[in-house]
Amino acid sequence: MIRIFATAAAVAVLAGCATTQSTPPTFAGCRTWEQQAGSPQLSSVAVLSPELAKVIGVQEVSTSRTGSGMAAVQTTVYNCSDVDVVLTMRTRFTGDRGQSEPPSVWKTVFLAPRGQATYGESAISQATNKVAVDIYDGNRGQSQFAPGQTYQVPPR
Repeated sequence: MIRIFATAAAVAVLAGCATTQSTPPTFAGCRTWEQQAGSPQLSSVAVLSPELAKVIGVQEVSTSRTGSGMAAVQTTVYNCSDVDVVLTMRTRFTGDRGQSEPPSVWKTVFLAPRGQATYGESAISQATNKVAVDIYDGNRGQSQFAPGQTYQVPPR
């Protein structure tokens, strides 16, 4: 009987020490979008999901011109967690007089645990001289980190 109470007390103490959160924990040293937001070199990127901002980061955004002179963008994103993450990404195109063409279609990008991927898109209008990239949750508005789902945060 005493062993049962001692075990129950130990479990209660350990449970009280465990911290949970609604998104997977990130590994040490990985800069998430939440930490990067506002960086001038990433100003053309918008992460449209607060949950994603806590688990992904943007390594770089580079713009260039294709051989035919069209604007192009490449964006490298990475996963700061130990779970698969699914993103959808698209590019918005503008010129001197506002939107120069419709946004690209949403493309699905898979990020393996601690992995990275590169997304790219090219304009089809000569009037395009600026591009911006939108990153959204791959489940289209429903967080892949389900409400009520919790992740154990390892002790540091």
